[in-house]
Amino acid sequence: MSYSAYQLATAMGLSFLIIAIIVGWANVISWFGRRHAEIPTSKTSDLQAAIVPPKHFILLRVLLDEHQHASLSLFQLLMWTLLISFLYLSLWCLQFLAGGTKAPPAIPGGLMALMGLSVGVPLVSKGISEYKKFKPRLEGEIYEEPRYASMLEEEGRPSLLRFQMFFWTLASLVVYSWSFVNTVLVPLPEGGMPGLPDVDPTLLFLMGLSQTGYLGGMAYAGTLKKEERPAKVADAGPTVVGPPVAGKSMAIREIIPTPALPNEKATIIGSGFGATPDTIILGEEMISSDNIHSWTDTRIEFTVPGTAVSGTHTIQILSGGRSVRGVLTAGKPPWMHEGIDKTAAEIISEIWIDDPVNKWYRLPPIGHFITGKRYYFFFEFSVPPGIPSWGRTEFGARFYIDGKQVGDPRSFMPGYMNGKNYGVFDHIFEAAGQYTIEIRGANTKSMQVEVRKPAGL
Repeated sequence: MSYSAYQLATAMGLSFLIIAIIVGWANVISWFGRRHAEIPTSKTSDLQAAIVPPKHFILLRVLLDEHQHASLSLFQLLMWTLLISFLYLSLWCLQFLAGGTKAPPAIPGGLMALMGLSVGVPLVSKGISEYKKFKPRLEGEIYEEPRYASMLEEEGRPSLLRFQMFFWTLASLVVYSWSFVNTVLVPLPEGGMPGLPDVDPTLLFLMGLSQTGYLGGMAYAGTLKKEERPAKVADAGPTVVGPPVAGKSMAIREIIPTPALPNEKATIIGSGFGATPDTIILGEEMISSDNIHSWTDTRIEFTVPGTAVSGTHTIQILSGGRSVRGVLTAGKPPWMHEGIDKTAAEIISEIWIDDPVNKWYRLPPIGHFITGKRYYFFFEFSVPPGIPSWGRTEFGARFYIDGKQVGDPRSFMPGYMNGKNYGVFDHIFEAAGQYTIEIRGANTKSMQVEVRKPAGL
């Protein structure tokens, strides 16, 4: 029995589609979980909220370590996980297309060993890093983590050991994929079934060698310094902070104001932050560099994200390969104490009547208004980006006839209109005449109406 290249391509296409759906759902679940934690009142039906920003793509986020740098060992684990899942699903799809129901053969031992290496390296790498940070040392000895380490760099410079591991990872993925294609397309005995090919021993050896070099580089990364006097941690105020890390004493003494308000400036006071702006992480959100206003060795000023809900949040400062954690207490904006934010509606359309869909219907079919009939006056207003659909913000407007306010002001929810929504006022004209209708919010829209008595009255 043999399979054609067309059957294999079709099976691989189906496998890719299945994995894309799984990753897509995981991405959406992860994003909405983060949004729910940040803005509990937001609704998943909000079209704008359903768009996952590229920086929150789950396959990119899983590569980041605690310093928000891309990890080479996690990259290798991710790539092999995706490839083996893709090829194994392809075998199932191939069986399905051929009308078979049997499971593919068991995964060979060499491939299991390679997957074990890919899983083990991130764990060993993490263990080495943690051991070097917390192992007992002589008095005055301080370990300083590498200034910067990422996929292909160590101490801010390209690393040959990292490049070797990166190269052999990609090379082995290509070689193994080609081996899989050749295995599937080779004719099999009647009733035979293709399976995942074993890993060539030479390839397995080279992979193991590159990973050993990578872990060896991790073991010797960083520097050991000796200070005449051990650094002391400053007394913590009401805002509890974590211990300073090694190197020059790095500590957070205070975060003001307490509580800090979303979209308002906050100041971190402490020591050892360095003179060059680096990274601030609040909860799981990295503060944009545009929102870091000043950075000195003892003081950092930044804007608290608008998504910070009331309560305590872990805040982490990363600088020069060192980090320190503290706790920021976020408060409620003033309007939240009343449970609602009321703002004047910015009206972006002309006034129309009776029908929220047909916006330019400004006159009744008979060409004028009549007394004794209730008319509905609609308008469209703008909803700024980031406003939750329901529950926090209302947009207000007032209804005027000939310069006099009629009825009470009305407030309208942002709704589901993706950047805009509409409001409505109603009125019954008691007397015939010419009138000027106005709807006033942050701006004013008006229309002229002619009112007549119905014929026969």
